[in-house]
Amino acid sequence: MNKRGQLSIFFLLMMGVVFFLLGLALAPAINDTVNEGLDDPLLNCSTTTDDQTKAVCTSMDIDKLYIGIIFGLAGVLLVGVAVRWEKWIREEIYSWEL
Repeated sequence: MNKRGQLSIFFLLMMGVVFFLLGLALAPAINDTVNEGLDDPLLNCSTTTDDQTKAVCTSMDIDKLYIGIIFGLAGVLLVGVAVRWEKWIREEIYSWEL
């Protein structure tokens, strides 16, 4: 594997780790904020009939989706590393047989 391939594997691995750690760091803060907002007696998300309050409650629930997206990006990057690593190993094994 040339230097460009090695650098791309290293870059993807580091980006995957960064996204994973970012997700771990943000998950508790976002979860606490969403739970605190949804449990607010003035907002009353569980028994509301007002459209504006429903919209606020829904937008607060969607905040948890962002953490899933961050972990999804980390997973995609780490799978990319695994695929490139597997290709590199396969090329090395075939080059030894010659």
